[in-house]
Amino acid sequence: MKKLWVFAGLLGLSWAVLAEEKIDRSLEVSTKPYVQIEHVNGSAKVISWDKSEVKVKGTLSDRTEKFIFEQDDNEVLIKVKIKNNKGWGNWGADDGDELEIFVPRQSKVYYSAVNADVEIEEVLGGAVVETVNGAIEAKKLAGRIRLESVNGRISADSLEGDVKINTVNGAIDSRSSKGKEDSYESVNGDIEVTSESGDIKVETVNGDIELDLGQVNQLDMDTVNGSIEAKLELLKNGEIEASSVGGSIYLYLQRDVSARFDIEGHAGGRITNNLSDDKIQKAKYGPNRWLKFSLNGGSAKVNVSTVSGRVKLDKK
Repeated sequence: MKKLWVFAGLLGLSWAVLAEEKIDRSLEVSTKPYVQIEHVNGSAKVISWDKSEVKVKGTLSDRTEKFIFEQDDNEVLIKVKIKNNKGWGNWGADDGDELEIFVPRQSKVYYSAVNADVEIEEVLGGAVVETVNGAIEAKKLAGRIRLESVNGRISADSLEGDVKINTVNGAIDSRSSKGKEDSYESVNGDIEVTSESGDIKVETVNGDIELDLGQVNQLDMDTVNGSIEAKLELLKNGEIEASSVGGSIYLYLQRDVSARFDIEGHAGGRITNNLSDDKIQKAKYGPNRWLKFSLNGGSAKVNVSTVSGRVKLDKK
C-alpha cells in the first residue's frame, strides 16, 4: 500500500502548466538528499533550512511546458521544461521563472541553467552551480563547491571545502574562503579573492588578479596580459609559482619571510626588489634579466617568470 501511495504521488508531481502559474510544492526527504535542479530562464534562489523537506515556490513563465518535481529514493529532481516554438535567444518580454527552492541544510545540490541568475546560501553538503548566461551568488557553502558561468559574474562569500570557480566572460569576487584547496579561472574577467586557504591556484588570460591571503603553503598564479597583486604570509617550505607574458606581478610578503627567490624577465621588463639589497643581473647580450637571492635561511621557494612584464617584491 505504501509503495502504491508513493507511486501515485510521483505521477501527480509532473504536470503541464498554465501561463504564469504560481507553484507551491513540497516533498519529504532525508536530511542529506541529492537535489538536482534543471532550469532554463529566469531567476532562482536556493536556500537551506532545518526541515527534512524540499519545497519549491514561485511563478513559472508563460513559456513553461511542464514542471517536474519528483523523488527517487534519496534524489529529488526539479526540472522546468519550456516550449520549443521559439529560438533560444528570443525570449521577448518573458522574464522567465522566479523560483525559491528550500532544501535541507546538509543537501548536495546540482543546479544548471541557460539564461538565469541564481543565488545559493548555506548549503553544507556540497554544491555544483552552472550557468551559460547568468550571474551566480553563493554564500556560506561547504563541501565540494563548483561554480561555473560562461557569461556571468560570480560572487562568493564564506566558502569552506574544496572550492573551484570558473568563468569565461565574467568577474570573480570571492570573500572569506577557507577552502582546503582553492582554484579560480577566468578568460576575460578580473579575479578578486580574500581567502584563508593554504593551497591556491589562479589563472586569467586578460583579467587582473588581486589576492588578499593568509598563511599559504602553495600558490600558483598565471596570466597572459593581466596584472597580479598578491599579499600573503608564505609558510616554511611553502612555494610560490607566478608567471605572465606582458602583465605585472606584485608580491607582498611578511617581513621575516624565509625563502629562496628566482625571478626572471625573458624579454626585458623591470624588476624591483624591496626585500633585500640584492641587485638585478642583466645579460651581456640580449634583453634577459634576473634576480636570485635568499632570505632568512631560504626554507620556501619563490619562482617568478615574465616575458616583458614588471615584477615587484615588497613587504606587506
